[in-house]
Amino acid sequence: MQEYSVVIPAHNASRTIAETLASVVSQSVIPTQIIVVDDGSTDDTFTIAKHFSPLVSVFQQPNKGPAAATNLGLANVRTPIIATVDADDLWHPQKMERQLAVLANDASLHVVCCYQRQFNHGKPDDGSGEVRSGLNRSGIAFRKEVYERVGDMVDQPGQRGDVVDWLARMRLAGFGFHEIAEVLSYRRIIPGSLSWRRELGKDIGYLSVAHAAMQRNRAQAKIDSTTKESL
Repeated sequence: MQEYSVVIPAHNASRTIAETLASVVSQSVIPTQIIVVDDGSTDDTFTIAKHFSPLVSVFQQPNKGPAAATNLGLANVRTPIIATVDADDLWHPQKMERQLAVLANDASLHVVCCYQRQFNHGKPDDGSGEVRSGLNRSGIAFRKEVYERVGDMVDQPGQRGDVVDWLARMRLAGFGFHEIAEVLSYRRIIPGSLSWRRELGKDIGYLSVAHAAMQRNRAQAKIDSTTKESL
């Protein structure tokens, strides 16, 4: 199987980063490279990540947001396959093995995600949490060429929606996508996290993403119409 890297943006994640890293290094196919980007943490996130495993490289930056932190990690990846995960989420031990197999078996696919189950912080996953699509930072694995063409993620108002925006741009660029209908990722529900609950002040980022997507689609439709007229 192809080598892969894991990028983990982290801000004040000392409560969870060790557990997240443990789920990454315990993969049945071990990553070549794990990059943690400490996004201006004021707790022990940097120290915990730095001493966790020789596989882990830690970068630091002033607090800029999850997209900026992810971008710094992506820019330092040296493998053909990349996976990302939030610093409070977990992976099934065979997540990457399953995703790598899908990518290896179909060259037309560029992004693979999986189902994701929610669990509450402080309690082990008991299989009863809500299952959702894992089309987010903790559920995707993709070829490096996708990042090279689509470009950086962009932090949105309220720091929500950056991955949604990036995936919308990925789809518009025509990259093949597949979702594995199996729970391979676990999303932690933790009070105070960026995705903790719906809040108007933070959810405005999703409105920004939707507006940008409509503008891109209109521009593409205009290009397509012009192309047809010229044929």
